[in-house]
Amino acid sequence: MKSAILESLDNMVIRENFLDPELPEDGFILKVESVAICGSDVRIFHRGHVNVKPPQIIGHEVAGIVYKVGEKTTEFNEGDRVVLGADVPCGKCFYCLRGHQNNCINLISFGYQLQGGFAQFMAIPRAAINAKIVQKLPEHLSFDEACLTEPLACVVNGQDLSKIQAGDTVVIIGAGPIGLMHAMLARAKGATKIIVSEIAEKRLEMAKKFDIDVLIDAREKDPIEVVLKETDGLGADVVIVAAPSGDAQAQAIFMARNLGIVDFFGGLPPNTKDVPINTNRIHYKEVFVHGSHGSSPKDNALALKFIASGQVQVGKLITHILPLDEINKGLKLVETREALKVILKPW
Repeated sequence: MKSAILESLDNMVIRENFLDPELPEDGFILKVESVAICGSDVRIFHRGHVNVKPPQIIGHEVAGIVYKVGEKTTEFNEGDRVVLGADVPCGKCFYCLRGHQNNCINLISFGYQLQGGFAQFMAIPRAAINAKIVQKLPEHLSFDEACLTEPLACVVNGQDLSKIQAGDTVVIIGAGPIGLMHAMLARAKGATKIIVSEIAEKRLEMAKKFDIDVLIDAREKDPIEVVLKETDGLGADVVIVAAPSGDAQAQAIFMARNLGIVDFFGGLPPNTKDVPINTNRIHYKEVFVHGSHGSSPKDNALALKFIASGQVQVGKLITHILPLDEINKGLKLVETREALKVILKPW
C-alpha cells in the first residue's frame, strides 16, 4: 500500500509498496478515504513523541470504508462507512470505570502506538471496537467532514468541563481550527456572545468567515480591555485558551467574571517557562480554572451528531485537499498557518 512514513524527525517519506496491515480476526481493515493533518502531527514531525517510535505511520483524524472483516467480527460489514476516534482506552482502569476514558492509564492511540491514517489501509483491532470509538456514518456525510469528528470530540470534552450553556458570553483565545470549532460549538450550545482573540494576520482574516460577534486583533488592542468593555466590566462566563501560549493563559484569568470558568485547552511547548498566574485573582473572584485534553467515546458520539446535523459546520474549516503524496506540503501549510484544516486523500 501507499503510505507516508515518518522515518525520523523532519523526514516524512512516501512509500508505494509498504506492507499492507494484517487483518485482525476479531477486527477489520479500514480503507482510508480522508485523513486530516492535526497540529500535533506537525509537532511529532519536528519534535517526536514518547509514544511514537519511527519509522511509524502517524495521523489520527481518519474516516474511511470497512475493506475486509475478520472472521470473528460481527459489528461491521464490508462497505460500511466509518469514522475513528483517536484514543483506545482499556475500559478497566480507575478512570475508565468512572467514565473518563481520555485519562485511561493504559491508553493507546492511532498514529502513536498504533499505525495511523497517513496510508491507504489501517488495521482496526478489537480493542477499538470494544471501546466504541468506531462509528458508522450517515450516508449524507462526506468523508472529508467526518474525519474532523476527532478534533471536534476534544472540543466537546473541553466545553462539557467548562459547562457552557445558553446565554453565555464565551471568549476564545486563538483562531486556529480548534478555536473556530470552539466558536461554532459554543454557538450551537446557545452562547449569545462569542469573542475571539488572535495575533496571526492570516487567521484573523479567515476567522471573519465564521459567526463571531467580536474579533480582536491582539496585536493592536488589549484583549482584556476589549472583553471587559464588551461585558460591561464583568468579564466572560467562560474563557477558553485554544493557543499554545503561557501569556494567553495568564491573560485569561483577567477575562473571566466572578465565578467564571477558564479552560486551558491548548498545551504548551515542552521548553515553556513557568507561567505566572495571578492566584489572588482566582481566589477573590472565585474563578474556576481547569485543563482539558483528548476525548472519550461519548464525546466522539456527540461530535458526530453535531457534524451530521449541521449544527457545527466543520466543512468551513477545510481550506486544502491534497493527495497523500503531498503530505510534506500539507504539513508546511498547517505549520505556517496558511491553512486551517488540510485533508489528505490516499487514493
